[in-house]
Amino acid sequence: MIPLWLSFFLGLFAFVPFILNDVLFPASFMPDQFSYFTKVQQLRSFDLELVTNFKVQVSSWMLAAIPMPYAETIKSLGFFSRFMATVLIIWLYAYKKLRGWPLLLILFYPSFLLYSSLALRDTLVFMFMIISVILFLENRRMLALLIASPLFIIKFQNFFLVIIFFIVHLFFLKGSLFQRYRYVFLTFVMAALAPSIMIIIELLDYYRRALFFEDGGLLSSYIPIETIGDFIVLASKSAPYFLMKPLPWEADSFLQLIQSLENIAIATFLFFIFFKASQVDKSIAIKWLIYTFISFSVYGLVVFNFGTAVRYKFPFILIVVTGIAYELYLRHGKFILNKGDRS
Repeated sequence: MIPLWLSFFLGLFAFVPFILNDVLFPASFMPDQFSYFTKVQQLRSFDLELVTNFKVQVSSWMLAAIPMPYAETIKSLGFFSRFMATVLIIWLYAYKKLRGWPLLLILFYPSFLLYSSLALRDTLVFMFMIISVILFLENRRMLALLIASPLFIIKFQNFFLVIIFFIVHLFFLKGSLFQRYRYVFLTFVMAALAPSIMIIIELLDYYRRALFFEDGGLLSSYIPIETIGDFIVLASKSAPYFLMKPLPWEADSFLQLIQSLENIAIATFLFFIFFKASQVDKSIAIKWLIYTFISFSVYGLVVFNFGTAVRYKFPFILIVVTGIAYELYLRHGKFILNKGDRS
């Protein structure tokens, strides 16, 4: 089903949870892990007491249902996450024909390897996102929406951004009824949003300000979003900065320096992928570039913490690269993004 080299690396990376919590860094470095671990242990013991955080409650139910035998330590739950990542990679290779550079990225991307080996919900969120996107590319739209629906509870902003992808994809889908009347639909949406656009901007600025102060920002240095013009300007700046943060001169620790170098490598890789995709199908490249910009703009506007930015960014990087590769495969039989390569 999968080649020996892929089996080797998947087996090797299955041991990564051993060397993270309380080895490379204290488990308290990412305190969210304790919430999920505690709740999963309770659920495995049939303690069904509800917690105040409904997102943690639902995510923990899902993690507890994973067919792994033990949840004795935080590291145990890290193995749950790594198991999901391994199954996902095998599925993408064996059934969705993921090959070449995109496969190597999802296998060796350091941030994905890190967060898919911790006691967090990030792997769950990523799985719901990428599976729903792939199903939508296959025109299995109702199933895609169904798979994406848990995101509405466990991470609403990502659910919103998946729906944005669905809309962008239909906008560019040649021959569809939606594409034929796309400008009419776009005009209707803009007219419907116009009366409430300032309310949306004010709500966005409210959460943006809260996260800015939570990260230690000073009132005097906060730039508010007060008009549509402010929103457009700040969103345009936020997208590329979200991709690159932390910049090398902003890193104040060894970990942040590593993350900065990773950002440079990922930005270079994205440029390569978009360039190669544009040589095969410009429409696909433009569509995914627009979606990348929208996603990075939304998160770039509200996320100020460097570690949080890296954590929230990796699902979109992988979805964009995998999505481009799979759509090229569906339309043109190309899966490696190199001229002449065919399945």
